[in-house]
Amino acid sequence: MIKDIVQGVIDLYMTRDPFELCNCLDIESMLNDLGDEIKGFFQRTPDGYEIIHINTRLSEEERRYICAHELGHAILHTNMSIGFFIENKLQIRNKYEIEADRFAAELLIEDNLDSKEFSQLNVEQISRCLCVPEKLIIYKFNLDI
Repeated sequence: MIKDIVQGVIDLYMTRDPFELCNCLDIESMLNDLGDEIKGFFQRTPDGYEIIHINTRLSEEERRYICAHELGHAILHTNMSIGFFIENKLQIRNKYEIEADRFAAELLIEDNLDSKEFSQLNVEQISRCLCVPEKLIIYKFNLDI
């Protein structure tokens, strides 16, 4: 299901770039110094304005991943934002975080990777080649590690 949603977004807007998708979807992406603990978060204001906040302390690759992850929250979890998690501390966050990571994996990693190029590489090496976290490789290819 997440794969189909991502593919629909890619087909509609003809891009895999999470920042370009934010522009297409009228979601503001803002770079802010969020300190050492927070990499980013999605915010939906009471009047429906949507913002993805990304930490300026991150590398360009990390910013791209965080934007894709938070875009996953914006598209998949339409009734939630950071306020939801603040107000519902007992809510199980893990499910939503995994879904957002699966969204990011589908968005940032193409299906048709050249298997010859990557066949001799492990997850860590593929992750470095594609500039994405290892967990996205695991989610994308349903690896059991």
